[in-house]
Amino acid sequence: MAIDLKTNGGALLAAFNDVVNDSCDTDWAVFGYDKTSNTLKVVETGDDGVEGMAEELSDSKPMYAVVQVTDPNSGLKKNIQINWLGEAVRESRKGVVQRHVPDVERFFKGCHVRIAARVDDDVDEKLLLSKVAKSSGSNYGVHKEKKKDYGPVGKVGSVYQRTDASKDINVQSRNQYWADSEAAEKTRIADEQKAKASERDRLDAERRERETAEGRRRDDQARAHDQESQARKVREREAETQQREAERSRWKQQQEAEAEQDAAAQRDAVSSRQQQWQEEQARIAANKTSFDMGGRDNAEEQRQKQQRWEEERSEIARAKAETRATYEQEREDEPEEEPEQEPEQEEEEEEPETRYEPEPVPQREPEPEPEPEAEPEQDMYQNVAAEEAPAQDEEELYDTAENQPPAATGKRAKAVYDYQAEDDGEISFDPDDIITDVEEIDEGWWRGTAPSGEYGMFPANYVELID
Repeated sequence: MAIDLKTNGGALLAAFNDVVNDSCDTDWAVFGYDKTSNTLKVVETGDDGVEGMAEELSDSKPMYAVVQVTDPNSGLKKNIQINWLGEAVRESRKGVVQRHVPDVERFFKGCHVRIAARVDDDVDEKLLLSKVAKSSGSNYGVHKEKKKDYGPVGKVGSVYQRTDASKDINVQSRNQYWADSEAAEKTRIADEQKAKASERDRLDAERRERETAEGRRRDDQARAHDQESQARKVREREAETQQREAERSRWKQQQEAEAEQDAAAQRDAVSSRQQQWQEEQARIAANKTSFDMGGRDNAEEQRQKQQRWEEERSEIARAKAETRATYEQEREDEPEEEPEQEPEQEEEEEEPETRYEPEPVPQREPEPEPEPEAEPEQDMYQNVAAEEAPAQDEEELYDTAENQPPAATGKRAKAVYDYQAEDDGEISFDPDDIITDVEEIDEGWWRGTAPSGEYGMFPANYVELID
């Protein structure tokens, strides 16, 4: 953009005239741009010479200055225009300001010397005075010139000779010259075409070689990547296989340990039942002996024994129920990946369960006739046989009692989601089905009767109570 000298033109000329006017005390003036615009303005004026003017110049701004000094040769006043461009000025701004210099020089007419300055040393007073002295006309004097000896002066001659075109120009030579020139030009053009073709072939060959090498490199990289991928997949499969084998081995060891614990517990239970059965048989034999010898037990003592036997029978049934529930829970917790046969199941079925037998209540023999004394003994053995018979079906009684619904609780629940039974002890239902006789076993599982009449367990979060 062009410099603006019209906005502040009056002030600029007034300051400049004060400097160049010998009758005015002002001997310098500094001009600069208005902020970041291209409008020139007066920055400062003064009468303290070059030193005062140099203090106003800024390293980060482009500026102009006019200063009046005394010529050391003639003693006359000389005006110097300084085009200041500091070192800290941006490069883009420097390029714009350089185009303004001719306009500023034409605006400030009457300056004897114009210099470009960038640092403080460029505006030193001695340097300015030396440049003024060299440019001054008083630096030259005629009396200082010395006489030069040019030697003897000869006659002035000429080498001009008149030319005869008909004699000097040979047509055949001229035609031969142009023919030779044309042939040389054709040869040059042919050589250039050959050189260009050769260079083009060379570049094509280099390009093909470069493309071939790049293709091989890409193929090698792809092959290496595929090999690495295959190797990584093989390693992952091996690691997964090892992990599965370790899991299977750990699970198998756990199953074996649990099976061994269950077998030991069953053996202990069977041994304990056999021992109790033997003790009971011994008590029955002792009671029989005592009865044969004519001993009579008190009726109250017999009732106490009968009550104690009933309590022991109830305790054994409760223990069996707890054992059965624990066993069913362990079966549910077994992992579904690799189901195996239930340990020691056959062994449990093979062992007949032994139950406690009640002590027979001896009957009093009739008094009139001593012969019927054998009748109480026969009744006692019949009672013992009658009590021993249900011992074989105690497992069936246990299973039947487990699936029988309890007394009506009055609680009902409405199914929110459908559920399909996963075991014989569970029930199935559909959404909006009503489940009756709900029994809250724990927070996660309840027991109740489905619309189909089946009684069993179901998840509590699949239903909601309605009353």
